[in-house]
Amino acid sequence: MSLLQNLPYKEYKYASTLSTEKCEIIAKLAELKISFSESKKPGELLIKHLDRHGCSLQQYRSLINTALNTKTIITYYQPFSKVAVLIANEKYEHLSKLATPSIDCDSLACNLRNLGFITITVRNTKSSSLKDILQNIFQAIPEDSYCFIFYAGHGCELCNTKCILGIDCPTENIEYSHCITENWLLREVEKCKPETCILIMDMCRINLDRSTNSKIYSSMVDLENYSIYNNLFISYSTQSSQAAYEVLQIECSTTIDNILTYELKTGDTEKIVPGTSQYVNALCTRLVDNFDISTLLDKVHADVENSIKKQRPIKVQCGVAKRSLYDPVKGDTKELLTKLRDVLQNYKESCAVF
Repeated sequence: MSLLQNLPYKEYKYASTLSTEKCEIIAKLAELKISFSESKKPGELLIKHLDRHGCSLQQYRSLINTALNTKTIITYYQPFSKVAVLIANEKYEHLSKLATPSIDCDSLACNLRNLGFITITVRNTKSSSLKDILQNIFQAIPEDSYCFIFYAGHGCELCNTKCILGIDCPTENIEYSHCITENWLLREVEKCKPETCILIMDMCRINLDRSTNSKIYSSMVDLENYSIYNNLFISYSTQSSQAAYEVLQIECSTTIDNILTYELKTGDTEKIVPGTSQYVNALCTRLVDNFDISTLLDKVHADVENSIKKQRPIKVQCGVAKRSLYDPVKGDTKELLTKLRDVLQNYKESCAVF
């Protein structure tokens, strides 16, 4: 009996759902030349070809099992280098302290290094220091690179401008010097002419009260201009005027602010079960799949929307070329790693380069 006669209907239905990539792998394993480019149902086309070539049910199941355990790596582009800048602000002097930014950045750093990224983790800086550090980094990154920038910490939004808040930011009378705007960040990273830039801001986007923060509102008339060099992906972990949530367990429930964040008190750090923010948890889970960046962010955002706490991320994309975090580099990673360590020599207390 042929494969089509022996194949249970349930397995046939499963085969019809196989992606083109998986079908191509199976065809290659079976040493068949099949074009799936014009097929709307590549799985069904594959089954027909296997049946015609005398493939048995046992052989088919073996091919399926091998294909499912074969990871496909699609290369869209070969950048000169891949650098991730991961910023964690959690030990605030006046605002509530946060629990997960460092864990977020450490988790991302580990995952991104496995994909060939050089990772730079910057922790607990004032805005002025962070600007100096970022300018040094962007000056050292070669053209035609992938730049992955992630921020976890307190943030705000005013006049539709997203702002990173330094650890010295006060609770009232916030000034422009306490912030780094999204515009400033994009202007600076553009100077190294990245082939692709990914900016993820995992922070609250609460609108500041104009009456108690008049100075910063008056400064917003002079925002930095920036241009987009090539491909740009921006992800906000939550919508305007909304909070971004951390995921952790803590024994002392009196320290938890159920509305916005977790505020730690003396001794609480020993009671925390390590975890990440809802967004980073979803992102790290999805990094095992070789999606193009746009699809990756879509998958992450869908996962975040289904998290315990209500949170709806936003994606902004400029440029339609497909790129992947898995794309291999063509430059000398060791040489760039040494260069970045040298330029950040004076910031050892705040920066870790690997």
